[in-house]
Amino acid sequence: MIGATAWAAGPAASEASSPASTTASTTTANRTQDTATDLGKVTIYGVRSVAPGKTSITPNEIERQQALSVQQLLDNLPGVDLNGSFRPGGQSLNMWGFGDVEDIRVQLDGANKGFEKYRQGSIFIEPELIKRITVDKGAHSVRYGNGGFGGTILVESKDAEDLLRPGERVGGLVKLGFASNDDQRIGSGSLFARSEPGTALPWQFLIAVTGRDSGDQTRADGSVYEFSETHSRSVLAKLTVNLGEARLTLSDIEGRGKAWAPFAAKRDEVPAPTPAEIARYGEREAWLRKVLWRDQVDRTQSLLWTWAPTANPLIDLAVRLTQSSSKQDDSRPDSITSDFAASLGKESHASYRDRQLDVSNTARFETGSVRHALATGLQAQRHDRDTLMFLHTKTTDASYHYGWFQPYYMPSGEQRTVSGWLEDELRWGAFTLTPGLRYDEVRTAGQPNVAPRYNDPKAGHDYRAVYHRGWSQHLSASWQATTRTALFADAGRTWRAPVIDELFEVQSAASSAPATSRGLRKERVTALRGGAKYERGDWLAQGDALAATVTVFRNLVHDNIHKRFGILVEPGTERPPNMPFYRNLPGYRSEGVEAETHYEQRGGFASLSMAWMRGEHRGSIRNPWADKNQPLIDIGAPKAVVVIGGKWPALGLAAGWQGKFVAAQNKVPDDEIVAYALPRSKGYGLHGLFAQWQGKGRWSESRVMLSVDNLLNRSVQPYLAEAVYAPGRNVKLTVSQRL
Repeated sequence: MIGATAWAAGPAASEASSPASTTASTTTANRTQDTATDLGKVTIYGVRSVAPGKTSITPNEIERQQALSVQQLLDNLPGVDLNGSFRPGGQSLNMWGFGDVEDIRVQLDGANKGFEKYRQGSIFIEPELIKRITVDKGAHSVRYGNGGFGGTILVESKDAEDLLRPGERVGGLVKLGFASNDDQRIGSGSLFARSEPGTALPWQFLIAVTGRDSGDQTRADGSVYEFSETHSRSVLAKLTVNLGEARLTLSDIEGRGKAWAPFAAKRDEVPAPTPAEIARYGEREAWLRKVLWRDQVDRTQSLLWTWAPTANPLIDLAVRLTQSSSKQDDSRPDSITSDFAASLGKESHASYRDRQLDVSNTARFETGSVRHALATGLQAQRHDRDTLMFLHTKTTDASYHYGWFQPYYMPSGEQRTVSGWLEDELRWGAFTLTPGLRYDEVRTAGQPNVAPRYNDPKAGHDYRAVYHRGWSQHLSASWQATTRTALFADAGRTWRAPVIDELFEVQSAASSAPATSRGLRKERVTALRGGAKYERGDWLAQGDALAATVTVFRNLVHDNIHKRFGILVEPGTERPPNMPFYRNLPGYRSEGVEAETHYEQRGGFASLSMAWMRGEHRGSIRNPWADKNQPLIDIGAPKAVVVIGGKWPALGLAAGWQGKFVAAQNKVPDDEIVAYALPRSKGYGLHGLFAQWQGKGRWSESRVMLSVDNLLNRSVQPYLAEAVYAPGRNVKLTVSQRL
């Protein structure tokens, strides 16, 4: 079951710590963490950590959900929805009405992650290797720039110190899992160690390996979701060395998957072969002619050095160097005869690589009664995109470079960004004010296409570099009104530069809009967020705890970038001879409210999260000059998730129920073409069960987790899944053993 809240970290732990010991406590971030305004993170035992505007998914919740992907881990958070299909590699995220890859910033151990290949998923991170996920919704931090209007997702990989027990030097963990829907088999093993006490250079090391294999998923009606198999292998290696008051961490994460898959992984049904095709090619070959063989490799490397001398509060320095890459190599069966020009030909290769250097420092000092945490940073980023495809029907055509060239709708290129930022957290009494400022300069250059057909200056094909630069501002305020209640508000203005595809995608000279889009302006947003947080212990019974957060938000987007279609130019104006393929539209807005409530006592726990949103374009993406505004396509349906559970420490058991209730989505555009509009969706409710047993005595090193997704086997089509049917009932079992 994809759950909404974490729950008992292990009944054995419940005996050692009562909820009262961890309720309503304000946690001071250590000096190497984000110093943005923090009203205090309630860490109620077994419940997800919630701070104003932020939600953290704990290791216990990650284990309980037994999810296939990061997207599934996040799907039940308020304001966050899975975007795309349920097929591996076909999922991205939507947050507060922002559904494009460039609108959701994802970082793994500080490295930027994001795959923008057409109709593919965007995040390929193995959940078994993750320690924690922190979601910060909205564009409300100057520490990040150039995009991320929907928010930032920070993913942290596991550390040896998370697994080693006090006094333990070497340990191991083995896990085996099974999921009934697709007969998925999951195996993972990890080895962790640290140096002897008193070592001159204390160190710790972790290596973890995970493998997943499955058949095709099945829908609630029993039909097979063709080509949804999983075959993946992942490995994490991490070394941490303490250098006095400095600390060095090196991590390397790699994942690989191979499988037959449709070109557009986000789609639902793969068209079945006709009887004539089966008769000609045989059933297996006829099916394989509809798909391609995909070999995918995703890798993330990170080096982090921190130095925080206790004698000097003006120095809290962090230097991070990261590199991330995602590669897909696709090939179709030899028997195909069509060129598949619009879907990357007979063979294609796509490689996306991000490299980043980030240097930051936080200086702490006082001026009178005001305490400051002045943070400054410099960043340099480089994104490289290399693409290539082969049309086997054009091997004699010089205009197509004899079949090998960059896809005209997925050009190669690079984007370089240099940035500087600062923010000062000022605290006096119960008030906190944090102003921030950032400057970005972005250089984006395309790579000329080797095919003359798509490298024609007469058609407006121009791949030279384009520059975008500008400032971002942010202001955060909070007031601890009482010991239990805090109010918070954020306001920010930021922007993003056009991505490589938007600037340099082209069509042939014969099309209506053949040119590159070098004249695109920056896309801008004004983001507002505010709300209240309430915490208290001993509410209904001694030792219990309650935490509740309500957040309202509004985003105003200007000059949003989109492909040109429908009404190509403003009525009454002359159409240019070489019309750019992309254009800036007037903009749109999104707004909504969400709430999270968590309650826990020694014998049980409960949570309720809700989200409601709306939004509309000025005009529409088809006709920006229309008098009638159109609903925003990417607005998720209203959603509520309820979790109720109990804990029986003497038995080493915790168990519960989850209900996910989603309303119908009928506010969809009525003038958009099929390629961009999503069909209306019906409301639905899904139920699930979960249980965890932690052994005692001779079984104290063993743990068993059992959950059931879609308990009633309901057939549903989530709105943002583009009419894809969700999988049917799925029983998941995981057994783990410490060594």
